[in-house]
Amino acid sequence: MKIAILRKDYNTRGGGAEVYAANMCSALVQRGHEVTVFSETFLAETNKDIRHVRIKRSFLSGFSRTSSFHRKVQKSLKKYGGDFDLVFALSRTWPSDVFRVTESLHAEWMKIRYHKWNRLNPRHRGILKLERDIFKSGNTKLVVTNSELTKRQAVENFGFPEDRITVVYNGVDHARFHPVENRKEFSKIRNILNIDDKKFVLLFPAANFKIKGLENAIRTISLLDETLRNRTLLLVAGGDREEPYRELAGKLGVSGNIRFVGRKSNMREYYASADLLFYPTLYEPFANVCLEAFSCGLPVLTTSLNGAAEIVRENVNGFIVPAASAEDMMARYIAKFANLSEAERTGFSDSAYMTSLNYNWTKHVEQLERVFNRLK
Repeated sequence: MKIAILRKDYNTRGGGAEVYAANMCSALVQRGHEVTVFSETFLAETNKDIRHVRIKRSFLSGFSRTSSFHRKVQKSLKKYGGDFDLVFALSRTWPSDVFRVTESLHAEWMKIRYHKWNRLNPRHRGILKLERDIFKSGNTKLVVTNSELTKRQAVENFGFPEDRITVVYNGVDHARFHPVENRKEFSKIRNILNIDDKKFVLLFPAANFKIKGLENAIRTISLLDETLRNRTLLLVAGGDREEPYRELAGKLGVSGNIRFVGRKSNMREYYASADLLFYPTLYEPFANVCLEAFSCGLPVLTTSLNGAAEIVRENVNGFIVPAASAEDMMARYIAKFANLSEAERTGFSDSAYMTSLNYNWTKHVEQLERVFNRLK
């Protein structure tokens, strides 16, 4: 099948959405499909079989850039006429044969982050209109979401036919993300990362600290009792601005509990060195970091507004709170987990790893192919 992939940024070294696109395209190529990516940026040194059509990048920001990509990619696509068997959109644009909800639905995001009057803002109005147009029945034939959460939101916000939406959970690379073999390897990794073996380590990986709830994470640390707080370390991995959060940690007296390590390519070592993934995201269709953590045997504490919470089993492989603002509840869960015996925590770790085995890229692409075949 000749497939056109519409994705504003394609980067094998990027964040969760970019890595998803790269993994998915590589898997499609391996299964014999011809893949052409239409994007503004293209970094794909790992797979030379993926063709690229460059879309001229807009130097505007916000919605203007989103709108620019939508117009330009559709114009570019028309030049190819009927060259493709299927058009698969991974960014906000229409028309397409299949649209995958990769970014947070802006209609939902407005309810969480903004006052209702912000809907009058031209930027928000533009994104909301583009979203509504995408979900008009004649503009998109089928929709793929990566969680039941997003499927439900698409139906509730846009009235898109439920029988034309398929949930396809993300995959994870088990060769890249895997648990430590024994306590000796665990100690070795901690030694390399300069982490005391006696520390109780919470890992917070994110490219956007605000949206992923770092403020709430720091406030939660300050609520821990003194004994636990003295042995707790929050590792913050990501390339966002640190200063506001360093100031907050200082005001709350927990500066010594927070370590910013910057953006890392060796995330497996960080997952493997931690005791719990602490990810109080404000809202996210499906956080891949949760699946990567599970694949490394790392239990997860996240919010119900993260689609990945659907694979978390309460008190078995992790914990779920209603929202990032539930800081008291998160502090109690952290204390509960920290005070478990080693055998009980190993049980959580084993369960997390076993859960991850249900999610891989081969299965993911097979499910996508079933969606594509519906259009035949």
